[in-house]
Amino acid sequence: MGKRTVWPALLAAVLAAGAGLSGCASKSREIVFADVGWDSVKFHNAVAGLIAEAAFGYTWKEVPGSSPIMHEALKNGEIDVNMEEWTDNLTGYDEDLEAGLFKELGTNFGDNIQGFYVPRYVIEGDEERGIEPMAPDLKTVQDLAGYADLFPDDENPGMGRIYGAIPGWEINEIMLKKVQYNGLDQMYNFFQPGSDSALSAAFTSAYEKGEPIVGYYWEPTWLTGKYDLVLLDDYPYVDDAQYKEGKTACPSVDVTIGVSNAFYEQEPEFCAFLEKYETSSALTSEALAHMQDTGDDYNETARWFLTEHPELMEAWLDADQLEDVRGALGLSEEGINYFFDFPFVLPIDVEAFDTSVKNFAAQFSGFFDAIRGALNGLIQLIDGILNLIPWWLLILLVFFAGFRLSKKPLTGLLYAALLFLVGVIGLWDLMYETLSIVLASVVISLLLGLPTGILISGSDRANVIIRPILDTMQTMPVFVYLIPAVLFFGLGKAPAVIATTIYAIVPVIRLTSHGIRQVDPEVVEAARSFGSTRMQCLFKVQIPQALPTILTGVNQTLMMAMAMVVTCSMIGASGLGMEVLISVNRIEIGRGLLAGSAVVIVAILLDRLTQGWLKRKEENPDGRSEENE
Repeated sequence: MGKRTVWPALLAAVLAAGAGLSGCASKSREIVFADVGWDSVKFHNAVAGLIAEAAFGYTWKEVPGSSPIMHEALKNGEIDVNMEEWTDNLTGYDEDLEAGLFKELGTNFGDNIQGFYVPRYVIEGDEERGIEPMAPDLKTVQDLAGYADLFPDDENPGMGRIYGAIPGWEINEIMLKKVQYNGLDQMYNFFQPGSDSALSAAFTSAYEKGEPIVGYYWEPTWLTGKYDLVLLDDYPYVDDAQYKEGKTACPSVDVTIGVSNAFYEQEPEFCAFLEKYETSSALTSEALAHMQDTGDDYNETARWFLTEHPELMEAWLDADQLEDVRGALGLSEEGINYFFDFPFVLPIDVEAFDTSVKNFAAQFSGFFDAIRGALNGLIQLIDGILNLIPWWLLILLVFFAGFRLSKKPLTGLLYAALLFLVGVIGLWDLMYETLSIVLASVVISLLLGLPTGILISGSDRANVIIRPILDTMQTMPVFVYLIPAVLFFGLGKAPAVIATTIYAIVPVIRLTSHGIRQVDPEVVEAARSFGSTRMQCLFKVQIPQALPTILTGVNQTLMMAMAMVVTCSMIGASGLGMEVLISVNRIEIGRGLLAGSAVVIVAILLDRLTQGWLKRKEENPDGRSEENE
């Protein structure tokens, strides 16, 4: 055999060995399940996926997205199966079904409940935790009228806070109408948390600290299985018309299984199994509680669940399929493919870490509450100043700034026209809310970032310590910053400022240090030789010389803050970002384009104005006006 044929043969042999080690034939299809974010659907995906592999020889994967987006993907054939279609929470579900845009195969479970919940200790107290009853007479939604001071809104002193559902869910609109119908909007703000993760974090944080909270939630979930929450009573359900106006209790929602039309036609046998697939809220909660108690993942929980409930498999599968699944459940280590699968996993107890962090947050809640109060005060101050500026005056100021910085009247007119457009499309007030968060974050970033940049510019030891931290902050996925912000500071604008500051502070630190370090050493040495102290040399020579680079860092921090504040809508930060989030969840293209355009306009104006100011500083570093030159 020639040299040219040896390597292809070896490669083919290695691949063949890998295929042999896997011990299974190639799969005929990969099923795409919808992952709409909560634990119950991931659990049901794991159960159906296990059966798909064992009984039908398929592989499977999940595609994440919000509930409305996954429903659209189902209609378009971009996903195959959605194990949890919450029919009453999806706008247009019945119309889409009637139009034949997808197939409904049956009800996964229909005994779930939803509404406004409070922790049981709010009503009955908790002797073990030393919590006295806070509202012993709180039984119904209507009773909330007398307890607004018990559930304060930190962002709006004098008002209470009721947490709503997720923006874009139909139930969110219904719960808002419920608040309005019962007159609770006179004393409570209806707070939209932005995402189901943020909502569960709000309940978790309050429960761990033993604080009062009231808000929307639903069952089955891990949260209601882990924590003792009480559903507040409401007027009895009569019909859908009154329920959708917020006048009655929520009925149980049919949570159905939907498949795409193409999948229904191509995979009739698997669809026949899904038509028989039926569980209950109680069974789902049992599985989620097991997962929380043991730390098992979704796949391990699915195996445990099917082992514990063989009667379900008998109802879902025929004899041959049942035998295949039973065989799969009996497999142990011999089913592992060590050629492709990593041979071992370090057993890291992330739950213990989470518990310790939550305990820390609860222990020092007073400290974090004080920071949150200060941040809310700063945001309200900036928002108040912005609201004192009439719309026409701000537009004139932008025109004047654009004209002065560019020396072109048309440029100033263009900037003014763009800002005027934000008001024309009805987003002026939301723009002010967004700007208040952005400016608060930039102020804090500069107060912390400039001294830090100066410190590491003059200390190699500090640079060695801080630089890896900055690298981590700059490469960490932005969503990670939302977790500690919510855990320690709750939901709203204050945690949004914290998360935005962490994300946006890096450029001003790096460029401040970089600018000072790049100052010509001979200039510094000359200043020192004339008797300047180290501080005099820093503030009178190095910083002025580095000012263009430092201002570039300020500009980048401003731009990153503007980008991050949109992401922070997921933790309840209102403004233009929330408008974008709602439009995404509802698949409202026009609304999303308008809100997104407003974000782009504000970002462009901030960038161009600061860049123009930076350019003038570079041209006139000593601050002299052109008239004096």
